[in-house]
Amino acid sequence: MRKIHLLVLLILIGSASYGQDLGLILKGSTSGVGADLAYRINPKWLVKVGAERFNYEFLTNLRSADLNVDINSTIITGSYSLLADYQIYKKLYISGGVLINNFNTKVKGNLQSDYKFGDLVVSKEKVGTIEWDVKPESTIAPYLGLGIGNNINSKKKVNLSVELGGIFQGAPKFQIQSNGIFESNSDANFNQAGSLEESFSKFQIYPVLKINLGIKLSQSKNVKEKSKNLPKTN
Repeated sequence: MRKIHLLVLLILIGSASYGQDLGLILKGSTSGVGADLAYRINPKWLVKVGAERFNYEFLTNLRSADLNVDINSTIITGSYSLLADYQIYKKLYISGGVLINNFNTKVKGNLQSDYKFGDLVVSKEKVGTIEWDVKPESTIAPYLGLGIGNNINSKKKVNLSVELGGIFQGAPKFQIQSNGIFESNSDANFNQAGSLEESFSKFQIYPVLKINLGIKLSQSKNVKEKSKNLPKTN
């Protein structure tokens, strides 16, 4: 890992004399809200290091004549990323790299009153609780996307781009924790988690729709010197 970090550092130092711009990219996507620190090596290549996150929690109550259940759900998306953009054309680019995927979804059901089935009454403690925990197959996942725009370039201070891509995170993995009447759901012999994984095995790519707002923070000396040497017009 140290050798990789050293190699990246040497590449950045070695390309500094050819570099054009350093900037900040504010982004909002289906993976969350965050920012990238971006460095444009040359007109074709842009390197980005960033993070994004989204956390949503909601509580739903299912109530009927015989049942009163609270469903507590938490959805967490986001990632830490190391990406590179390659400018195919003036306003078209490919983005790719690797990221640490923080996707995690939890759903918990909790009975709020005793369960009645005809003349039979079962206390809520005996009924128990059940919780589903869903995570991607791999925490480290590749990303590939196609964007319209040209982030952090020498011509504009602010740039806007739109990107469509996917996180290749593999099939989701399920963990089930349960007790009481629901205890069999987490039994390895019953293997409900395996059945759910088989049902969702085709969902291996997380779709990403992203809007980027690039803000140029600084410009390389080479570009500044070239702009100074341009003839002035009255």
